[in-house]
Amino acid sequence: MKTLHWLLLAGFLLRLILSVQIYSGDVNNHISWGRDILRLGPAGVYQRDFTSRYGTMTPTYPPLPLAIFTLSQWLYDSTYAISNWANSRFSIFPSRFIWLLEDQDVLPAFHKIWAILADIGIAYLVYKFTNKPWLTTLVLFNPAFFYNSAYWGQIEAIPIFFLLASFYFLTRTRRSYLSALCFVLALLSKQSSIIFIPVFALAFWKKFGLRTSVTGAFIGLVFFSISFLPFLTNPFVTYWQKIQTGSGSDFITDHAFNLWAVLTGLGKVSDSAPYWLGISYNHWGFILFGSALAFILIKFRPSRLFAASALVNFGCFLVVARRHERDILPSLAFLLLWAGTKRSLLAVFIFLSGFYWLNLYHNWWAPRIPFLVTWLGSPDTITLLIVFAFASFTWLILRYDQA
Repeated sequence: MKTLHWLLLAGFLLRLILSVQIYSGDVNNHISWGRDILRLGPAGVYQRDFTSRYGTMTPTYPPLPLAIFTLSQWLYDSTYAISNWANSRFSIFPSRFIWLLEDQDVLPAFHKIWAILADIGIAYLVYKFTNKPWLTTLVLFNPAFFYNSAYWGQIEAIPIFFLLASFYFLTRTRRSYLSALCFVLALLSKQSSIIFIPVFALAFWKKFGLRTSVTGAFIGLVFFSISFLPFLTNPFVTYWQKIQTGSGSDFITDHAFNLWAVLTGLGKVSDSAPYWLGISYNHWGFILFGSALAFILIKFRPSRLFAASALVNFGCFLVVARRHERDILPSLAFLLLWAGTKRSLLAVFIFLSGFYWLNLYHNWWAPRIPFLVTWLGSPDTITLLIVFAFASFTWLILRYDQA
């Protein structure tokens, strides 16, 4: 256990150091959302015009991220105000601390802290599931995880943490309602978690039965609805129109290395355009994903929970339209847990970690590595990576029966 503590501390310190080096422009959205809620309150935030006022997007995340961005902004503002007050009254106060707070990368680092903590939580839950400290290192020191949270500044780690916590209470305890609440927190962290509902619902029903499942769903819906109360908006309409389908672009791929990147390139092609037999790209994506999902659910049993979750997310990334380059990260967490029982899967995990990081890097180029920029700048390279990704998915599907 002592080894685990040192590993978690090292992973945390690594992320703290990286957090003040650079940040993606996405963090400017998080900052503007937090500042706006602090100034005007949460009511109506999903309807405000952020583009003209801040030059950023109107909120496209559920309530939980908005709450933590607001808390991050309050913590930064309070730290800055207290430091200024202390600096003006006490000669021993280090004035350079004020300069540090004014560095352009420090405020974004305050907004990264929650994803960093979620990364550490994911690593800890991997240990709780597997009792293998070495598996936690594949989260703690894996660029696929820390590049997203500590360097880029995105929040994928937060819903993954709540998904793993939900599955932990589901599989290792009898705390059914706590499992349901954790799953709702994942939905309230990021809308991409919605694709796990079929697998979670089926596993929950198989363990706890119909009555507890209905009660858990009711408690979850109440909790979900209450979370939107401060925003004075219809929770279900807002989640579907402003958050789920209203977020991001309507392009067939939002920089994701998937099927559509091979067939159409990474150009700005509308997902509503007809593709084959007059059926749109968007609908073809759902047809292909629905077929994969049906196979996974028909073959599902509780021992295949991690395998099913990894495959559902991976399949969605590969064929559904409007996928972001960041959307495959949950598959890595679940694949690692699956590999905890079948070490032959580690090779796929390592490939997908590299695949994911390269997809992120292709959208940002930070830090700039000339030979890597040149290599990834070739369409043939991207096609080759995607072919290997499909081969990996096929290989995993063939081993699903053995999970």
